[in-house]
Amino acid sequence: MTTDNILILLSVAFLLFAGLCVPFLIQILRTAREMARTLQLLNPRLPLIMKNLEEITTNINRTSITVHRHVAEISLTLNRIQGIIGLFLGLEEILRRRMSFPFARALRSSMAVGRGLRVFVDYLTGGGPEGKGGQST
Repeated sequence: MTTDNILILLSVAFLLFAGLCVPFLIQILRTAREMARTLQLLNPRLPLIMKNLEEITTNINRTSITVHRHVAEISLTLNRIQGIIGLFLGLEEILRRRMSFPFARALRSSMAVGRGLRVFVDYLTGGGPEGKGGQST
């Protein structure tokens, strides 16, 4: 009798397990049907989608090549400008070392004296450094 009870318990457990698996199996079947509909919908449109992806990829490649070319041209131009500026700076350095410009020094000194005189005259005539007639409030 114990063997019969064990077999009955196992068969009840198996039936219970099968009964609980039915909703899962039904859901899997529904999902498979939806996937089949989606595949039927996408299959005719797939060549068009692939063509669009190919065009997008081609355009991105062209754009990146164009940007790379422009960056290279700008870099070359900037290198040339930097070289020219370096040449002028080198020439200026050479000329400054070989030549003495006393006139430039005298001009700089006379401009400083002129500024000083202007400030002095402005102060004497009533326009102080604060711009209020030399009187502080």
